[in-house]
Amino acid sequence: MASGPAGDPVAGGPSAFSRLLGYVWLAVKLALFGLVFALAVKNSEPVTLRFFLGREVETSLALALVAALCAGALFGVLAMAGHAFGLRREGSRARADRDLLRAEHEALRTEHEGLQAERDRLRGELAALAPAASAGQDEGALQASANAATDRQVPHGL
Repeated sequence: MASGPAGDPVAGGPSAFSRLLGYVWLAVKLALFGLVFALAVKNSEPVTLRFFLGREVETSLALALVAALCAGALFGVLAMAGHAFGLRREGSRARADRDLLRAEHEALRTEHEGLQAERDRLRGELAALAPAASAGQDEGALQASANAATDRQVPHGL
């Protein structure tokens, strides 16, 4: 495996620890398979399964246990299917709501930018008118009236 200047693995390649962990998991899986295989060999005597309406099947105990395990897993998956589909439906509704909120946010942002541009334009017009009107007025009173006229804000939380 290639390594970088500091001895670190190159991006994208597995590290030594992850390879070791892979070998450990492989050993655990092989040991588990060996235990299950040994259990199946020790329980290979035939058993008779009696179903309804007089139907009987003779098979090995290990095969009957595996069939019961598979049937239980299938019933468990079927029992959870309704809940999983409900969660998918709820997730798709949440994504649709998120998209609507993003569109509304973008519309509000555009409106806010337009209002800021309008405010800046009005301030510019007021500043252009201010020197002509200031011949007979006090500069402080003119500035106070300009601020009062242009600094109207909509309170947040409405």
